[in-house]
Amino acid sequence: MSFEIGNNVEVIDNDDGMEGSYFKGNVIDRSPGRRTIRYDTLIADDGSLLEGVISVRRLRPPPPTVLARYHPGDMVDAWHNEGWWVGRYVRREGENYTVFFENEAPANQHVSYPKAQIRVHQEWKELERGGKWKYVKR
Repeated sequence: MSFEIGNNVEVIDNDDGMEGSYFKGNVIDRSPGRRTIRYDTLIADDGSLLEGVISVRRLRPPPPTVLARYHPGDMVDAWHNEGWWVGRYVRREGENYTVFFENEAPANQHVSYPKAQIRVHQEWKELERGGKWKYVKR
């Protein structure tokens, strides 16, 4: 994908302590192989929305909404600390869904979320037919 100015994107963060996280943003400038992103939820020290120059390899379009039934062990994304974090669905307790995070922050924890804060984990396969979403169940 070319990720043009104005496109909504997710930034894949694999830095130490941030592995398996995705942060929403908008492309505000472009240069060869890189895009300047204004994040939707991350705040800079001065109180403005954080901006960063990111390699296009770390960008993906926002995934489509997928309705699914979760089964124990399914990979999910949970809205946590201003971004989506990859974890595993454990169980439903009333209206909340418990997710376990193995290596990502919050590491080795079970955290409960309302349904609106979890989604099916999907990976963007850019090289497949011009880009394709792949549902990752386990």
